[in-house]
Amino acid sequence: MTARTAAQRPERTCVGCRQVAPREQLVRLVREPAPDGAAPRVRVDPTGSAPGRGSWLHPEASCLDLALRRGGFARSFRGAVDTGLVARDLEASDPTRVEQVEEPMDIR
Repeated sequence: MTARTAAQRPERTCVGCRQVAPREQLVRLVREPAPDGAAPRVRVDPTGSAPGRGSWLHPEASCLDLALRRGGFARSFRGAVDTGLVARDLEASDPTRVEQVEEPMDIR
């Protein structure tokens, strides 16, 4: 029996750039049914554990653009989906985005 030298980390493929990356660097998107019977919607899954079919995407505008232009979402979700709110949801849940907070200076 051989000892493992490095711990195995889960990897996923980005639907935009098609690059394999560690799961921690990607955002999971899930397909959910539309209430009016239209094409299913795509939404961001911040916990990464929502039920249903999922796909993974780098939280970058370039990867989102590639996924939309190349049909990555339709391929990943195996059919037509409504991606209208994905950009807004991605921006709101971007784990790498850090908001700068100005702190008052202490002048004594």
